[in-house]
Amino acid sequence: MAYLALRLVLLLLVGQLPVVLNSQFPETSEYRTPNCNQYKLPGCPRDLSPVCGSDMATYPNECTLCMKIREDGHDIKIIRSGPC
Repeated sequence: MAYLALRLVLLLLVGQLPVVLNSQFPETSEYRTPNCNQYKLPGCPRDLSPVCGSDMATYPNECTLCMKIREDGHDIKIIRSGPC
């Protein structure tokens, strides 16, 4: 009986996993483009205001994300404010 209950709970959790992941990381259309024009690159302020990039890397702030975009030439968007 305990096995059946555990199995039902696991199925319920697995069924909810996509819902949880989608709420954590929105669709691509909701990603925002960093405003790199406001920063005097190559230097960035040392303030800690993390952002999660579409490359699934956490950047200390938007300016450091802009530096990465400039160095690598990749189009990285901001998924959300805060760490990934």
